[in-house]
Amino acid sequence: MKSSTDSSGHVKPRRLSCAALCGCLLMTVVLVCLIRSTSNSVSTLSLRLFIETNVSFPEAVEESNAERQVGTASRPFSFEEAEVSDVSIEDELLESGKQTVVLPQPLKGKQEGSDSNAAVDSVAILHSSRMEQQNESATGDPTVVLQRQYEGKQHENVPNTDSPIDASRVVCDFTSDRSDTCWMDGDIRVLGRSSTIMLASPPTDRSPTENTTWKIKPYTRKWESTMEFIKELTVTTAADPQQSPLCTVNHSVPAVFFSTGGFVGNYFHDFTDVIVPLFMTVRRFDGEVQFVVTDLNNQFFDKYQPILRRLSHYPAIDMDTDDRVHCFPHAQVGLMSHKELGIDASRSPNRISMNDFREFLRTCFSLERRYSTGIDQQARIKPRLLLILRKGSRSFVNEREVIGMVEGLGFELITAGPEDAKNLSSFAQTVNSVDVLIGVHGAGLTNMVFLPTNATLIQIVPCCNLKVGCRYIFADPAPDMGIRYVDYVIADEESSLIEQYPRDHAVFSDPLSILNKQGFYPFWDIFLNQQKVKIDVRRFSSVLSEVLHSHVKY
Repeated sequence: MKSSTDSSGHVKPRRLSCAALCGCLLMTVVLVCLIRSTSNSVSTLSLRLFIETNVSFPEAVEESNAERQVGTASRPFSFEEAEVSDVSIEDELLESGKQTVVLPQPLKGKQEGSDSNAAVDSVAILHSSRMEQQNESATGDPTVVLQRQYEGKQHENVPNTDSPIDASRVVCDFTSDRSDTCWMDGDIRVLGRSSTIMLASPPTDRSPTENTTWKIKPYTRKWESTMEFIKELTVTTAADPQQSPLCTVNHSVPAVFFSTGGFVGNYFHDFTDVIVPLFMTVRRFDGEVQFVVTDLNNQFFDKYQPILRRLSHYPAIDMDTDDRVHCFPHAQVGLMSHKELGIDASRSPNRISMNDFREFLRTCFSLERRYSTGIDQQARIKPRLLLILRKGSRSFVNEREVIGMVEGLGFELITAGPEDAKNLSSFAQTVNSVDVLIGVHGAGLTNMVFLPTNATLIQIVPCCNLKVGCRYIFADPAPDMGIRYVDYVIADEESSLIEQYPRDHAVFSDPLSILNKQGFYPFWDIFLNQQKVKIDVRRFSSVLSEVLHSHVKY
């Protein structure tokens, strides 16, 4: 078609508008192509940045493979098990020689549809983790790292298992004089038969030249000879994570490893060596924690079921007999322990105290009395007194005389022997109902944990020169429990030993020489196993009268 022009040579308006339209369309096509190309480059760069940060991912991704569905919940995301859905990106990164983390398919889909700031947030998490590690290494104190772990959970009692594990680490503390502990974060795999706890993900807080294996006996009396019989556990990091044993049972909650060997089976040691340390160690998890036990004592778990089932919502794992590979995101090996039958709140997670422990026991056994409110004489209600009667060693020779004296002072007397204490739930109710608990030094006085606040514990201390040791075990813990403590030290004439040894024997003149020369067990046999008590009821009644007077409410 020929152009149509006017006399001045200008193109006519109709032809000009067509040319302009074509030009606009052409420019639009060019711009679209450029934007698409740029967009692809930006999204690829963003994904590359996210992958190369090496950030650990949440553990809430469901396992699709049937073999991965064994157990109660999925374990933390394992890099070697990720399914590749973007081969081109993975190959490109491998060719560049950079370490890769391949996103699992469900997480990729979520990432692509999420806020564009997700990658930046991931980098911030990694940066924060690295700064924390630098600060920890600067302190050089393993206990500081453990304390920071606990401080991070100060404001909530449930484990933060839904958030990413921002560091893979093992932190061990061997400085305590009572127990050794290790805290682990990352891909933790438990090889029960070999007594090994392995961190399969490479630690981010130590160099390859640092120690990668630690030995722990998870019992809280590290100074005692009984530790020889506690199974030793190996805490280690995998030399080659790719060669680590595959998980057969996956857990989403932390694991706590401890032993029920040693002196477990003795009522006092059940509490001071296991139950109190276990409460202090795991209470912040609010039941969402898995017990893994070595030297398993089934009678212990049967007897203390009301306590243990509130500390963990899951059946305990017998580490010594379980052939499966259990995997966890977090673990603590060994229990924290501060002192006999007590907790140092200034050093415990969330500042847990013995008052918290006693409140916990009230919940476990539905104990109604929180306080011994005093004796109202006008109401003529007798104060209740529980007298623990032993059989054999340290028993009362003049039991009937003692009972008559107690009743004559105006107490409502309850007596209890070993058979009465077999049902723990029932006996806890009995102890909680009284105002005064009396007994000769022994494990039965451990029942003080069930007494109401402001009640009185009276410990009858055997002769000879045993006051310091006996006070250490029961007098020292009493104030933290809100319990009054009184002791009655029997005289030589009140001991059955006066009939076995002459008065000038070392048993009376220098009992500690027996301990130093013959050792603990002969000392224990003489003063605790052989000794019985014949109370001077007149002298003892004066002590009880003072206790009665202190409880009177005017």
